[in-house]
Amino acid sequence: MNASDTTTAPRRPATAWPLENALISAALAAQRVSWIDAPARAFGLTPFTRQSLTRQVLSQLRRTASGRPTRLRTAFGTFLMPLTADDATSLVGVADEAGARGTVTALTAEGRRLRLTPHAAPPVTLGAVRDGVRAAADEEAARIYAARRTDGSLDRADWCALTGRLARRIVLGDAAADDSLVSAILEAAARAEDSTEYAARAAALRRRLDPYVHTGAPGGLVAAGLADDTGDAVVEHALETVTRALTDTAAQALALVTVQPLLPATDRTERAVGEALRRYPPLAATVHEIRAPFAWHDLAVEAGTEILCATAWLRDLDETQGHGSGDPSASLCAAPAPCAAAELGVLAATELVRALTRLAEPVVLAPQLTADALPAELPVASLRIALADADHVPRDTAARPVADGYLPPAVGQSPAHYATFAAAGARSLEEHARKLADCARQSGWNHDAFGEKCRMTLLAHAQRCARAAADARRAADWLAN
Repeated sequence: MNASDTTTAPRRPATAWPLENALISAALAAQRVSWIDAPARAFGLTPFTRQSLTRQVLSQLRRTASGRPTRLRTAFGTFLMPLTADDATSLVGVADEAGARGTVTALTAEGRRLRLTPHAAPPVTLGAVRDGVRAAADEEAARIYAARRTDGSLDRADWCALTGRLARRIVLGDAAADDSLVSAILEAAARAEDSTEYAARAAALRRRLDPYVHTGAPGGLVAAGLADDTGDAVVEHALETVTRALTDTAAQALALVTVQPLLPATDRTERAVGEALRRYPPLAATVHEIRAPFAWHDLAVEAGTEILCATAWLRDLDETQGHGSGDPSASLCAAPAPCAAAELGVLAATELVRALTRLAEPVVLAPQLTADALPAELPVASLRIALADADHVPRDTAARPVADGYLPPAVGQSPAHYATFAAAGARSLEEHARKLADCARQSGWNHDAFGEKCRMTLLAHAQRCARAAADARRAADWLAN
């Protein structure tokens, strides 16, 4: 142990009460079930949403533990959990300095663990690569714009493929633009089930990266000159971080652009990316394995401990209590210190969003967003965005949310053109009706009269959506014929 960190004998972390353990387990499990917020919001019962209930549990933990890191026994494992963002950074930082930090994994909302590449700082400044990032973002934005569907919407698979292409260009150079296997192996390594599988996939990734890292290929981050002994680690971490920023944060920022005032392009894109990182951190929770004992202040941390840094929860609680949120780029990397790769990811996301908004006006098809009531979560897998030609969308509606599945059509088109939009609206309404009915069929409503009332309200909404879908379908058929 590092005895210089304390003047008293280190003591073991306090353990949460059984009820607190159960409530934290419930909060972790509830992240998988997004629909449970809908009834609470529909009836104005925001204290019963997942975000509010989690906030109350953490506040209780802070009171009983006097804000000190606490040992939690949950259904997802046993963790040492810091209860403030500052303590989380400090605790992980001391573990890093002591050489005690081992594998770091991201904990997803579904409870799955994804391996993260070790932190490795690129030996360049943003100024050295800014122009190259901007040029690559402009070119790939044009590809994304050209890949739109007929209604202007962006397919998630196309978005991931093209943003992955941009990430490879930024990190590895233009020669790697079409090498999608690099990104596929990187993702497979993150999803490895055990150490043996991870080692095999990591070795495959190194072999695939070798031509770009060690042969002096022009362009990208590697053109800045990486030392042979650290080049692989730097490239892997930068590629993972930049890819995360482009596939997730850039999409969320593009959605947030639509609910901002009509600001200059520079202001609104930078603000949207920063807001996306603050509200929806890509690494919402990370688990840090401790492989050697160390001391943090007067706290003894044993080997085998797992530190749970619930970044999103702690940031939300800190902000409700008037504390600052820190550097948004820290949401992209689990390291306790500033990360140049994360700063590169922020730059890449900002330049991509700026390039796309120069080409078109983004429109959010789902979920519905309003500036004064943004959702607590904005999962990119369910986010649907369209890029509308700026001259086809009035300025007073371009930045306003529209109904799910509906993009304001261009004026002066044929009846068949409008039939397509009416049919798309009908399909969206039918899907919404199905989801509401599925929600109403859940057994959780069976317990009391209030639950039954919620169920009847959901079913009534489903019936109205089904009737509206039928009307839209009839209009589409009439226009088409």
